[in-house]
Amino acid sequence: AHLDYNGSSLGGGMSMGMGMGMNGQHAAEIAAERSIRRRLDYRFSYKIMRVMGNILAVVTTIAFLILVPLITYHAMIYEKARPDFLAFYSAGAFVLITLGMSMKQIYDHLTNWYMPDVQKYVVRILWMVPIYAVQSWLSLRYHQARIYIDTLRDLYEAYVIQSFLYYLMELLGGEEYLVQLLQEKDAYYGNHPGFAKLVFPSWEMGYEFMSNCKHGVIQYVIAKIFATLATASLEPLGMWNEGELSFTNAYMYISGLLNMSQMWALYCLVKFYHATHEDLHEWSPMGKFLCIKGVVFFTWWQGVVLALAKNNGLMPDVGQWDKDDVANGVQDYLICVEMFCFAIAHSFTFTYKEYLPSRGNSRAIGRDLSHRYGGGSVGDDDRDGEISLDYTEFRPPVIRTLNTPMGFRDAFWSSTVPNETLNDIRRFRGSALDESPNRSSDMGMLRNVSMQHAESV
Repeated sequence: AHLDYNGSSLGGGMSMGMGMGMNGQHAAEIAAERSIRRRLDYRFSYKIMRVMGNILAVVTTIAFLILVPLITYHAMIYEKARPDFLAFYSAGAFVLITLGMSMKQIYDHLTNWYMPDVQKYVVRILWMVPIYAVQSWLSLRYHQARIYIDTLRDLYEAYVIQSFLYYLMELLGGEEYLVQLLQEKDAYYGNHPGFAKLVFPSWEMGYEFMSNCKHGVIQYVIAKIFATLATASLEPLGMWNEGELSFTNAYMYISGLLNMSQMWALYCLVKFYHATHEDLHEWSPMGKFLCIKGVVFFTWWQGVVLALAKNNGLMPDVGQWDKDDVANGVQDYLICVEMFCFAIAHSFTFTYKEYLPSRGNSRAIGRDLSHRYGGGSVGDDDRDGEISLDYTEFRPPVIRTLNTPMGFRDAFWSSTVPNETLNDIRRFRGSALDESPNRSSDMGMLRNVSMQHAESV
């Protein structure tokens, strides 16, 4: 009986073990089946996106081949009756090409969303070109409502400058790691050149340097919002008079203040780039910086020059257009042409190929060899003949990269909602009320914002 009992117990244990093994095998089969389904769904979605991309390219090409001759024909018909139609339709050809190129670039990023913390800023920057082109085209046609149509462009250009600074900071690992990186920089980068050092104190490398650079850019965003609202309010009252330098008009005061705000934002961008350009060299930041500077600052100065030329009698009346309409029309037409050139430049400087996992792995390897184990600590033999690595040096983290691209809808919303801008405005408003903030609390708040900055979906 004892043997039978032990045998039955042994048999029960074996059957229970076999049952558990069967359950584990069944769970593994279910997991494998789910993995295969996810892969098939991903491949199917990828094929659909590829087909949609090809359809978009074909439709854009056909529209260009059909609409451009049609636009040219209408421009020739209305040339005598409405000279402005010729400019409107010819500028429309450049706008169509610009839209096709820009939409293709944005679509490539949204369907290859491997670095969400970085690419969301790239998409926001890429939207600048089509917005500028469409706005200028509409202003050229409906020139009487130009002051209101320009509002969108004026607001978005300040948003682009802020996005570009955040883009550079994210390439350097985010705010918390950027502070550590700046602390290792020479104090020379915090000094101001020329006459500026007599007015502004030197910036301490670290949190103060980063915070002042962000302050300098965000103040332009806020100043641009108020200037745009003031312009739209004063124009119907006849108190704006664009281009007229008179003490009785608001144009001189608002333009002067906005110019100083813009120059300070540019100075902060240049100062930030000067301090970090060696750490950003693998991302080719110079071309990106020139594109931002060209679109935002060059077009603004171009408008100022045309306004001054109008006041000096260099802009004659053309048909039904007076000299004010002619100056504004020339500015809008030039922007339509220039955005076509910037769309070509963006296809090289802000290409989605920079953010593919394969490129990211090669950059990580190069960064590990040149920065992480630098300073002569690699290859130094110790007494046991082993290689000693010095890990005390600051090592910026690798940018978060996804194994598979994020979905199109999630990528689109991630690039649209500016949560980090609203958080920083609240932070800076709170720091302005506190004259002596605690450094530890600043770093704690910095970590919280860095976590919000990731926007993990």
